[in-house]
Amino acid sequence: MLCDVCKKNEATIHIKEMHGGETHTANLCAACASEKEKNGELSALGFNLAEMLCNLGKISSSAKPPQEAPAGAATVCPKCGWTIDKVRNFGGRLGCPHCYTTFAPMLAEAIKNVHRGSVHLGKRPQSVPQDGRAALEAELDNRRHELDALVKREEYEEAAVCRDRINQLKTQLEGLATGEVGND
Repeated sequence: MLCDVCKKNEATIHIKEMHGGETHTANLCAACASEKEKNGELSALGFNLAEMLCNLGKISSSAKPPQEAPAGAATVCPKCGWTIDKVRNFGGRLGCPHCYTTFAPMLAEAIKNVHRGSVHLGKRPQSVPQDGRAALEAELDNRRHELDALVKREEYEEAAVCRDRINQLKTQLEGLATGEVGND
């Protein structure tokens, strides 16, 4: 899919926003998205990655640093030398690709707080495979939401079927945790 702005590069960033029942989609290449972010156009959509990463300061004290770092020492990217403080000072921008790995615990916590969770529940391209555990957890979460909706609508027979499926999924997840594999 080509970028909606330059019509030349492959779109790697896909933004979908909904206003009053209408869905608007923007497909952007990295260069055009970067330009729009500089111009503040992405933040107008409610998407501001830099601001999200700047909030690491509130979170990083609760996030655990990587195990190789001694307790109390600042985490430093081994490739570029950036620290989490420098990331915060530069508006959430990272110094190099290795920063994503180095600061992964803090980034994961920041993203989890912004998105109110860390499991993707929406649609995903068919070309993106899900690992077994993630697929089961996603289905379990979806079924729990479905069960709540069924009970609210007083559809108790369907709710019982859904409850049984939730129990099967929990059993399968426990089997994965212990190394047993079963497809009941």
